[in-house]
Amino acid sequence: MIELLKKTWWKYTAVLLLVYVLIGGLLVPLAPGILSVNQINIPSGTNGQFMIKGYNTHFLDAKDMQVWFKPTVGTKFYKADSLFPISNSVARVVFNLPKSNFNGVNYEKLDLVANDSLDGTMTTIDMVQVTARKDDSAAAKSAVTPEVYRPKLKTFMFPFQKILYQTIRNTFYHVPMWFAMMFLLIFSLVYSIRYLSSGNILDDILASQAINTALVFGALGLLTGMMWANYTWGSPWPNDPKLNGAAVGMIIYLAYVVLRGSLTDEIKRAKISAVYNVFAIVIYTLFIFIIPRLTDSLHPGNGGNPAFGKMDMDNHLRLFFYPAVIGWTLFGFWIMSITIRMKLIEQKKS
Repeated sequence: MIELLKKTWWKYTAVLLLVYVLIGGLLVPLAPGILSVNQINIPSGTNGQFMIKGYNTHFLDAKDMQVWFKPTVGTKFYKADSLFPISNSVARVVFNLPKSNFNGVNYEKLDLVANDSLDGTMTTIDMVQVTARKDDSAAAKSAVTPEVYRPKLKTFMFPFQKILYQTIRNTFYHVPMWFAMMFLLIFSLVYSIRYLSSGNILDDILASQAINTALVFGALGLLTGMMWANYTWGSPWPNDPKLNGAAVGMIIYLAYVVLRGSLTDEIKRAKISAVYNVFAIVIYTLFIFIIPRLTDSLHPGNGGNPAFGKMDMDNHLRLFFYPAVIGWTLFGFWIMSITIRMKLIEQKKS
């Protein structure tokens, strides 16, 4: 392992991947999308006027914008009666709202679908709620099949996600740093077990330096996560089981460092640290991966909140996300290799 850590090819690979992610991840534009609609609760059978606000859109330049409303349940589409683009990011839509009293329900939620030849198709979920009236005699509108334009602008874009917006680029930093931390912790676990089997002090050094490096990436993961949470959730640290579990996990491994520092006998320190590390990974897994899935959580992938799916993590994002995971992981092992060599030099001097 020491000989492999001395190799340079994988270190150059880490640098190239991270440069690719840093530059390319910033230059790729964000796809157009609908930010908001000014009216969200309208009585059925009336002419509703909506002001649509877009993001990175070209409503005026395209000159062929179309808008449909689609009930959340079903496959019907209702076309807007008239449309007036005011600017590239603002348009006024007039829509004769359909009768909503379907199957006796009191309201119906509508998705808004906008489309033009420059931006392509943009969809917002549950954007408008049509409330049924007791004396509703409005005729139901005829459903239509929407026309779909393929965008003429750059098609290589990152997906537009409300709330996230440009912060979706943090996917290349926050998530891969936690991946790097996990790989380093698994590496340390393997060498702790190897030490308990072989008694080779080199295995103990590899395990301990892997944890030290993992803590650095864990801290970076927490900082980038706090910045992301502050923007999307309004607080850098909401009372969330995933975030609290991450903090507990960091404390567990900080205790490992404190434990090693409190023991002076090299053999005793190595044995106790190795045993501690085996139990630490079990507790860490419990707090990070299991408990958050059993309770409500804001964090994607936990407590019924889905992780990034097809619409979030599209193929364009994956072209940068996977290299970021590999790059940050290799960079973490590079840092670890430096600390190991420093530790071996210290031992030789002593």
